[in-house]
Amino acid sequence: MLPQRHTRETPDRLVAMAGDVDLTHGATQAPEGFTDLRALVDQLPGFVFRLRHDGGQLRFDFANACCLPVCGVQATDLQHSSQHLLNQIDPLDLAPFHAALQASVASGFWNWEGRLHTPHGLKWVNVRARTRSIDALAAESTGIMLNVTQSHLRESQLLNLSSDLRQIASHLESVREAERARMARDLHDDLGQVLTALQMNVALLRKQFGAAQAPELFGNVDKLIHAAAEAGRRVASELRPSVLDLGLKAALRWMSAQYAQRYDIRVSTELSYKSEVGELIATELFRIAQEGLTNVVRHARARQAWVRCVDVEAHQICISVEDDGIGYTPQEPPASRPSLGLRGMRERAAVFGGSFQLDQSPRGGVRVQVCMPLGPTLSSDDAGAAQPQPSAGDALG
Repeated sequence: MLPQRHTRETPDRLVAMAGDVDLTHGATQAPEGFTDLRALVDQLPGFVFRLRHDGGQLRFDFANACCLPVCGVQATDLQHSSQHLLNQIDPLDLAPFHAALQASVASGFWNWEGRLHTPHGLKWVNVRARTRSIDALAAESTGIMLNVTQSHLRESQLLNLSSDLRQIASHLESVREAERARMARDLHDDLGQVLTALQMNVALLRKQFGAAQAPELFGNVDKLIHAAAEAGRRVASELRPSVLDLGLKAALRWMSAQYAQRYDIRVSTELSYKSEVGELIATELFRIAQEGLTNVVRHARARQAWVRCVDVEAHQICISVEDDGIGYTPQEPPASRPSLGLRGMRERAAVFGGSFQLDQSPRGGVRVQVCMPLGPTLSSDDAGAAQPQPSAGDALG
């Protein structure tokens, strides 16, 4: 910078000369701070980049040394042509890549995750970057690309494990229902045979000794036989109601009538579904409705309950139980309300890939809704085990 003497025609002024200093090329030595920063960026466990995008044209202005281990491409090659990276993106992820990049111009943030077919094999990568507009047509994104393959592998393993557990639970549930059916059938037959034989023996005693000699005793014996038969029918129906053999609609109507008669509560049914429901799914829906009505009569203090079973989209069937009782606060459910029944319904839904929802009913009480896919059915062996068999006892009906 040189001073220049002024004359009468010109005022005092300074003449300055400036030169372009390249920090990365040429003979001029880069400042020590910049060298340290570049070394630090190269040591980061990710591909740090600066990407300029102008319409459909992409250009990497900067790429650190981790470009090679992450993408399998040299930084110099990538700066020469972004096609080295674009060619590695999985075809199914290429459109979302461009869409996320374009959307980042407006939002200022670029977040994309996809697959790269690198020379070292398939990799999952995640991009996090900030985007700023340079002019009306161009923008610049600065960020980092991380290798998240191990995270996806662990997630995939967890999903596979969860699927295996659901299949095991579904199988165990089908076995349990088949065992319940067998126990109900054995109880019906064996107890029926015993009670029938007992009735015949009592009739012989009455004929041999005369009912007039001990009318009260014979009357009590008849009452006990009748009570045992009723208890046998009740336990057998709770294990597996035989009305389920007539279909889900008949079983739900029968159960609603039983609850209405036993607990003095009105139970309305709306069964408008038209899909064919497999035996195992039908049994699960019946159990869920049964548990829902049990919660109503135990805790809701309701005068009326509604059981609804309808078709929904995506080949699903939904069953709901609601009431006009005291309700509950979703944020703070009362401690007195038990959670085992609700947890059981939630787990039944999860086993078969369904959903569970608990909310307030428009009628003032609580609504429980479970939706299940119309997929799983009993195997032929389980279905055969669950089929009703002819009864050998008349006392149980």
